[in-house]
Amino acid sequence: MKIVQVITRMDTIGGAQVHVRDLSNRLVAEGYEVSIISGERLNSSLEIDQNITYFQSLSLKRAVHPYYDVRAIFEVRQLLKRTKPDLVATHSSKAGLIGRIAARSLGIPTVFTAHGWAFTEGISSEKRMAYITIEKMLGKITDRVITVSNYDRELAISNGVLPSHKIKTIHNGVLPLKRLPTENKKNSFINILMVARFDVPKRQMDLIQACEKIKHLPWQLSFVGEGTQLTEAQHYVQIHHLQERVLFYGAMKSIESPLRDSQIFVMLSDYEGLPLSILEAMQAGLPIIASDVGGVKESVIDKENGFLIPKQNQEILLERLTELLTDASLREVMGKRSKELFDEQFTFEKMYFQTKRVYQNVVDIKKKKEKDC
Repeated sequence: MKIVQVITRMDTIGGAQVHVRDLSNRLVAEGYEVSIISGERLNSSLEIDQNITYFQSLSLKRAVHPYYDVRAIFEVRQLLKRTKPDLVATHSSKAGLIGRIAARSLGIPTVFTAHGWAFTEGISSEKRMAYITIEKMLGKITDRVITVSNYDRELAISNGVLPSHKIKTIHNGVLPLKRLPTENKKNSFINILMVARFDVPKRQMDLIQACEKIKHLPWQLSFVGEGTQLTEAQHYVQIHHLQERVLFYGAMKSIESPLRDSQIFVMLSDYEGLPLSILEAMQAGLPIIASDVGGVKESVIDKENGFLIPKQNQEILLERLTELLTDASLREVMGKRSKELFDEQFTFEKMYFQTKRVYQNVVDIKKKKEKDC
């Protein structure tokens, strides 16, 4: 089977990009022919397999721009005519629109993976209605949609975007973490880790300000990620004299080392699909504190492997941080449960085989229709 993956950006490292990379690498390893089309140059840190053909569509941009969007449809269409895939798999809202229209014009079946709908909670009502209208139209030319959480599946159905038989939930899954040697560091601090881009909808500043209010407790705060709001966070840490307790790692190819050195994982956000970083922290056996948004509750079970908190609720965040910072046995119990839940539900193998089955099913249906005609 020849598969083309279409995604808006591969110049940055985020959940959708890692998903496309890992999925594509595994498909190629199993003998599938895979190409990736993106609007940006490939970030070398993503390390895609050398057998994957990478194409850049210069007009495929994240921002809405009628001129470039129309050009992108024709650019992607030309690339699809060259590669002649059996299936086009699209990821992210803009690439989902461009890729599905281009594929439809050539009679190529499509699968769209929604890594979080553009009309999810936290989006303005005007934008929500616009995105719902667009997705309703695109749904008519889409063979199958994969949602990474049941939350997103129900959101699409309740808004009349797609009929239930066209949508399948396949929870995100992550590859096994590399095992690193344990370091015997004499550190009385308990390390809190957050891995996310410093950009909307993430809320790293909320975590910094919460920890600042409990300076009497033995915490150290680490951030992995970069983005437009990183400078603001670094400046705040500097002027509030928190440099010795807050560390910024920037972007990292691998987060095994920060995970190994941490005892608590936090993800604060205004909206989400199902973050891969939470799943990696669960695999590492960490208790989780996370905003109760999107599909997060499908990985973090409140008071079982961590705590769910209402978004932007600083008071409850402080309570939960204090609980975990002052109770080592609670951290251990919740961390153990995180690992159990990960092994049960969120392995890469489980996600991969379910996704491959959807891809194959869509292609088989198309072939059967052609044969019957």
